[in-house]
Amino acid sequence: MPIEPDANVVPDYAALMRLDGQVHVVLGAGQGIGYQSAHALAAYGATVVCVDREDERAKAVAAEVGGVPYVGELTSRESVAAIFDFVERELGRLDGVVDIVGLARYKALVDLTDDDWQWHLEIVLKHAYLAIEYAARFWQKTGTSGAIAMVASVAGLQSSPKLAAYGAMKAALMSLVRTSAVELGPSGIRVNAVAPGTVRTPRAQANPKWTQELLDANIAKTPTGRLSYPADIATALLFLVSPLSQQITGETLVVDGGNMILFNVDSPTP
Repeated sequence: MPIEPDANVVPDYAALMRLDGQVHVVLGAGQGIGYQSAHALAAYGATVVCVDREDERAKAVAAEVGGVPYVGELTSRESVAAIFDFVERELGRLDGVVDIVGLARYKALVDLTDDDWQWHLEIVLKHAYLAIEYAARFWQKTGTSGAIAMVASVAGLQSSPKLAAYGAMKAALMSLVRTSAVELGPSGIRVNAVAPGTVRTPRAQANPKWTQELLDANIAKTPTGRLSYPADIATALLFLVSPLSQQITGETLVVDGGNMILFNVDSPTP
C-alpha cells in the first residue's frame, strides 16, 4: 500500500502497519530476537516462515504464531537457496525477510585464529549476503518487491574490545545493507538493519559472565535506565519491513537505549 504522491492526502496510517496476506521469513526464529520477531510479524497479520536449525524450536514457534516451520542451516549457498525455493513452492509469495542470526567469540585481538575469523565470517556475514541475494532473485523473478531487515550490532559502529572479528563482520554487514539498498532499490526492494546494544536474550543471560555488577554498569551507561530485551529489537525490525517505512532504505537503526550517545558527565571538561 504505497503512500499517495499528494502532500494533501492523509494516508491510512494504521493500514500501513498491517501485514495481512503477506509472507515473511524469519531466519533464526527459534529463540530470542528471532522468536519475538516471529510473534511481532504474526501479530500484524503476516504468515511467518520460522527458520531454525533445531527442529523443536522451529516447530514450537511456528505453532505459536500460526506460521510455517522450516528446519535448516544457513551456512551454505545450497541451504539458503533451499529456503527460498521452499517459500516459492509452498507459499507462492514473499514480502519480507528478517535475519537475526549471529554469534560472537570473545577473544583478544592477538589471540584470534584463522578459524575464529572464518567462523565469524560464516555465522555473521555469509548467510546475510546469501539471504539478500536469494530474496532479491525471488522478487526479480516474480516481478514483485519486498523488504529485508538484518540484525547488525553497535559492535560494528564503535570499538569492540575482545570482539574484533565480530565487530568487523557487523560493520561489513552494514556496508552490505547500504550497497544492497542502492543496487536493489530500482527493483522496489528495501534493505535495512537494526544495530542493538546489549540485549537480555536467553542465551546472553545464561552466560556466566553476565554478573549483576556487569549488568548494573551497563544500565548506568544507558539513558533509558534499562537494557534492551528481544522484543525491543523485534519492534524495530517489524517497522523496517512494514509499509510504514516504505521510504527508508540503506539505513541502520541503533536500538540501545541511548547508550552510544551518552556523554560521560563524570569526565573532566575544559
